[in-house]
Amino acid sequence: MSITIRQIHPVFAGEVSGVDLRNPLTAEEAAAIEAGMDRHAVLVFHDQDITDEQQLAFSRNFGAIERAVGGNVTRDEDRRLSFDMADISNLDKDNKVMARDDRRRMFNLGNELWHSDSSYRVIPAKFSLLSARAIPDAGGNTEFADMRAAYDALDDKTRGEIEDLVAEHSLMYSRGILGFGEFTPEEQKTFDASHDNMRQGWGGTLDQLAAYLAKA
Repeated sequence: MSITIRQIHPVFAGEVSGVDLRNPLTAEEAAAIEAGMDRHAVLVFHDQDITDEQQLAFSRNFGAIERAVGGNVTRDEDRRLSFDMADISNLDKDNKVMARDDRRRMFNLGNELWHSDSSYRVIPAKFSLLSARAIPDAGGNTEFADMRAAYDALDDKTRGEIEDLVAEHSLMYSRGILGFGEFTPEEQKTFDASHDNMRQGWGGTLDQLAAYLAKA
């Protein structure tokens, strides 16, 4: 069965069928998925009961894995998962729910804000691959926005205004919005902001443009 992608939103997002992510991808399957990302920006793979190792194997079809270093206040010895996985959860290394006032939990609340993954890094990630291992009965939805469509909807005057603007991407700023402002000198150095043009190329041919959201 070949891969098919059905668009599920008027502007972006596609639903993928015809692939089992537990198995190695062929070159043709990997190319079809990457082309789908260029076209739809968000792809949904339903009913994929995969392990962390299978997710990593799937991810490597699209480039080197971004190491989960420098994006959290969790100490190396307190990590629950390997450095190849970003742990977006409220569990500690013993798989126990963190206390409400746990510093790591407070920092991770920033993930609930609108954001672009890894935009604070000098080299942002190409893709993010999200897989939920346990989900609540209600709520907890992950929402997406297509910044290509946002740029396309801008009038010419606004496009001209942002043409040469540079956005500052800062983990400390986003956490500060939520009242988390206590960082060690080492963390302040690690979380130093990156700067990118607000107008960004997108897609395999870089023929589409997107706009970053940034703080004023």
